[in-house]
Amino acid sequence: MSHSFFQLVRREMQGSLPRLATMSALGGISNATILAAINAGAQSADSGRVSLSSAVLFIVALVIFVKAQHYILITTTVEIEAIIHRLRLRLMDEVRRAEPMPLEAVGRTEIVAAITKETAILAQATNMFAFVGQGLVLISFVAIYVAYLSLFAFLLSAVIIGVAALVFHARSRQLTAGKQKASEWENRLFDRLTDLLDGFKEVRLNTARSDDLYDDIVEVSRNAANLKIETQAETFKRLVFSQGSMYLVLGAVVFVVPSFSDTLGTSVAKTTMALLFVVGSCFGLVQAIPILAAANNAADNIERLEVKLIAAAEAVRSAALEPTQQPKRFKIIEMRNVLFRYVDTSSDAVFQVGPLDFTLRSGDLIFITGGNGSGKSTFLKLLAGLYRAESGDLLLDGVRVDENTHDAYRALIAAIFVDYHLFHRLYGIADPAPGEIDRLLAQFRLSDKTRLNDGEFASLDLSGGQRKRLALIVSMLEKRQILLLDEWTADQDPEFRRKFYDELLPELLQAGLTVVAITHDDRYLNEVKMPFTRLRMDEGIFVA
Repeated sequence: MSHSFFQLVRREMQGSLPRLATMSALGGISNATILAAINAGAQSADSGRVSLSSAVLFIVALVIFVKAQHYILITTTVEIEAIIHRLRLRLMDEVRRAEPMPLEAVGRTEIVAAITKETAILAQATNMFAFVGQGLVLISFVAIYVAYLSLFAFLLSAVIIGVAALVFHARSRQLTAGKQKASEWENRLFDRLTDLLDGFKEVRLNTARSDDLYDDIVEVSRNAANLKIETQAETFKRLVFSQGSMYLVLGAVVFVVPSFSDTLGTSVAKTTMALLFVVGSCFGLVQAIPILAAANNAADNIERLEVKLIAAAEAVRSAALEPTQQPKRFKIIEMRNVLFRYVDTSSDAVFQVGPLDFTLRSGDLIFITGGNGSGKSTFLKLLAGLYRAESGDLLLDGVRVDENTHDAYRALIAAIFVDYHLFHRLYGIADPAPGEIDRLLAQFRLSDKTRLNDGEFASLDLSGGQRKRLALIVSMLEKRQILLLDEWTADQDPEFRRKFYDELLPELLQAGLTVVAITHDDRYLNEVKMPFTRLRMDEGIFVA
């Protein structure tokens, strides 16, 4: 069995591991001492007297055992939950620092599963972690006690348990692989659920699509269930085998040892009692194995994800700008011979944008037009610094934007992409002026739809066009110098679309913003009265 869970605990536990190990050992020793005191007391009772020393030893050992148990259970709960808390925060911190392209390759399902499902499995193993340590100590001391009572009984028990352990672990690698495969199919099922929920309208519109999706869900769920059944069945077989092995040890001590050893009478009885005393702990350890195996698998999954997220992050990071700190005003941004390629892993198709030469000056208004799939959105993400060019240079005021200046460059830009997300709170916007927010909500005709209370919007239950208006308000409150808009007007009604070109754009430019907007509104562009540049894209390049 992999030891990933124990390695994770040892690596992440802060300060309590030595004390916890000491208390686990103390708990195991006190448990063994209780056994010794009971045996001594029983022997005295057979002689017709009460052993006060054995009674005192029993009481002292019992008090230590109870105190040790309290400490172990509470401490392990606190420590494991603290570890899980740190893991979640670290994973989410690595997600927010990752680059978009490699993060997209990792996929949402694996990230969500690690932060929710896998950490929950680690939490379930909390009590088992404490129990295993204490049980091993108890078994070790009882083994010494059994060897003291009957060396032959000890050796015979060791042989039986050793053979059982070898058989038990013979298929550990295959079982671990089966659990990993079952986890992968469960992640696929999460993907299908995402398809069902995110594509609900499309599913309801097309019965054939609905049936095919459901058939796929049934197939994925069946495969996941079958793999879980196989791994659980193998786990339970090993549990039963382990329990049978323990009973075989007891039978051997009772029926075999007296035939081959001079140890008779009370020694056999004490040995049997000692083994019976420890059988409960052994069964507990055996029952803990599936839980710990699941925890090991979860720890492996988290570790693999963390490796991917670290790889998805920048090699060199600049210091994060303070929320209130803004970079100096830019004069010119240039793309020189920028080339970007994207390989679709599902079809091996290569999508290319560029080579591109592009210039953006402070105060410019630039419209990007072109057909679907022409590369407009990818260009906008290259301009935003979200995608890294395969070749070519991105220059800010004549200086190449590199690993150390990417964050500072991005701090110039606010953007609303087609797949934008609207947050409930104004994250990253410190102390917005209430009067300005009220004015913008009224200007965008949203005053009767939502409001801002303690930095949080009262409601996001808005139409598509209204959500985009609110997203534009948030972008304006960011006070960035550059505003990138990807088909922002697509969901607006004709009246507000006209308002955007006639009123909002002039106001944005007058406020000092530089605007780059992707649009299909050819009719409105012909009526725009402000100076602007129009660029058209086709097959990933700018065309005349």
